[in-house]
Amino acid sequence: MKLPNGKALSGEELVKFRDKESGGAASVRKQINDLSIMWAILLYAAAFLLGCSLRAISASSVGIPSELFRAIIVVCLAASTFYTYLDIDFAASKRKVTSTVKYIVYAWMLVRWVVGLALIFSGILYQGPGDLYKVMWVLFWMVPPALTSPVLSVLWGGNLYPSAILSRTLSIIAPVALIVTFGLAKQLPINSSSLIFFGVILIVGLAIPGALAQFWRDKSPVESNHHSKNWKFIGVLAVALMALATGFQFTPSTFLGDLFSSTDANRSLACLQQLAVATLVFILMRVFAVLTSVFTRKQLIKAEARDAYILLVNPNFFLWAALFLGVSATANPSAVRYAIFWAALGFFCIPLVEQILFMNSFGNELLRETLRSSRMNTEDVRKLFRQLDTDASNALDKDEIMELLGRIEDMTTGERSSEDVRRYVTDYLFATLDTDKSGTVDLQELGDYVSTYGLVANLNVVSAAASPVTT
Repeated sequence: MKLPNGKALSGEELVKFRDKESGGAASVRKQINDLSIMWAILLYAAAFLLGCSLRAISASSVGIPSELFRAIIVVCLAASTFYTYLDIDFAASKRKVTSTVKYIVYAWMLVRWVVGLALIFSGILYQGPGDLYKVMWVLFWMVPPALTSPVLSVLWGGNLYPSAILSRTLSIIAPVALIVTFGLAKQLPINSSSLIFFGVILIVGLAIPGALAQFWRDKSPVESNHHSKNWKFIGVLAVALMALATGFQFTPSTFLGDLFSSTDANRSLACLQQLAVATLVFILMRVFAVLTSVFTRKQLIKAEARDAYILLVNPNFFLWAALFLGVSATANPSAVRYAIFWAALGFFCIPLVEQILFMNSFGNELLRETLRSSRMNTEDVRKLFRQLDTDASNALDKDEIMELLGRIEDMTTGERSSEDVRRYVTDYLFATLDTDKSGTVDLQELGDYVSTYGLVANLNVVSAAASPVTT
């Protein structure tokens, strides 16, 4: 139990605490809290797509009122920041971040800034208001990593501390540098309201809640940790609400028509053009991040390399979009709107695709390790065969193969599935083992299988339209 203080509790106090923490509402809250992080990425994507669908289907030309939308973003971002930073002891975490991963991430961000500033101030990139979307995509590379980076690190097997420490540091430095950049690049049509809101997000959405979280953690580490472990889902739901509002606000009301049945050639062109640019930007981000992981695999442990990848492919969309919320009149407004829309779609939905890929990769790696560690020599196979051949027929029938499956479950999950489930799986396993279709499995067939797969239920169910399936 996570006790709410550092003092000894009497028996009566302990019973009250137990009843309070294990009651009906508390139990449900704990379950929600535990599952919220596991399902966070799916929840964000689903919320964003729901918002997009509501706006596109309704074809409403009126989104959320600007001031209300900004208030939602700031409040939700503050809640998310507070709970993200409350769960991390930055003072202790600094010592757990190696200088190598710092140099790699900072070096890449510096390269992005040098190239971005050169493109912005050279005049090659921006020659008029119609080119604003080009500047937007360059700045997308220059904004700091999002505060959801620690969540991704936890889910994807990262080291957590680099993603938390480096994203915080860059979230302080990069926004200030961006404000200075726009102060110098006066030719860009970024009005003062955008910069003011940018500052509000930085101060109210990031700095203040982050400082409060660390202050509470330093003052009352046990109590703050107890609160975080019980209410962290608020931060996750706050990001989901941001995703929902963002999807509704930034989806063009003419999206379905522009994409499928063009009524305005310029809008349709802007839709497809920005989709192509967004795809290129997101792919290049990940290509460079993967190459970084490959070239530094001897310098970084696997968890640190995963954190570096997350920091390099997960730009803070809200800080970036804040710069352009006040841009209403340009020579190419459709391009600006679709640039923000496709960037938002990539920000919320691509991590879900990556998570699925990482989970599949982890599962395959685990299976390979299981296959490697479960090999059996010839004598062990003979011994196993004799143990299973209870009727001394020198062949195994379905019931005996079902017992084999049970033993595999004992060695893997430690718990046998129900008889109905095991009999269903046994039918497939028996079909895999009985290669000569004789109706029984002999020693040679069992030996061939175990020498290939070890004690793993590998169900190669092949049909006209199905490929081998491994479980």
